[in-house]
Amino acid sequence: MKWVDGRAGWVYNNHMPAGITERMEFLKSLPLFRGLGDDALRHLASESWHRRFQAGEVIFYQADPGSTCHIIVRGRVRILVVGKDGRELAVRILGPGEIFGEMALLENLPRSASVEALEETQTLELHRDVLLTCLRKSPALALGLLRDLSARLRYVTEAAEGLALLTVAERLMRRLRQLAEWSGVPVPGGVRIVPPMTQQELGALIGTSRESVNRALVRLRRQGKLRQEKGWIVLLDEG
Repeated sequence: MKWVDGRAGWVYNNHMPAGITERMEFLKSLPLFRGLGDDALRHLASESWHRRFQAGEVIFYQADPGSTCHIIVRGRVRILVVGKDGRELAVRILGPGEIFGEMALLENLPRSASVEALEETQTLELHRDVLLTCLRKSPALALGLLRDLSARLRYVTEAAEGLALLTVAERLMRRLRQLAEWSGVPVPGGVRIVPPMTQQELGALIGTSRESVNRALVRLRRQGKLRQEKGWIVLLDEG
């Protein structure tokens, strides 16, 4: 059975894949695990834990010891780092089917970032030993994880380039387009950014202050690139 979140327009299964078979089917549907055989999938499914987090709950903190990773079943999380001056920078927003926390497992080092649930979020949690055992036995999984890490490195590189070369309005527009591509919901005249985000959260995503985001939003509205309605941002169709 399924239900629709009317605020966002998403359709979810109303339960976690609780049984081993259901968890295997869920893992098999993800590109990262698609090349695994049934024995490896069954091992991952049987050794995973169902975790549930409320909106605003911190799943783990930067510098925490890391022994598990999470695969998102439903919901959204933001990855953020805190500088020495105490300022937060949101590195990325992740959604269903994506994995986080795996870097600490591979490096055997403390967490490099904090992770916070943006909304009610459910995950499958895997211990380091379970994931490493599968990586040793499955070149396909190892290559998939490398591709995932490479994509994230490319994303961080592009973000650093934006900080150096683009104005605040340009950085904001680039990030809003990425969010629209990842999780946008089509509406008349454009695409609604999901989930709704405060100006402070947007500032953390592009490395600037809430005041600068406010000025950039005003400029982009005047340029006809977006509209704001009841807390939502809608990117307007071009032309």
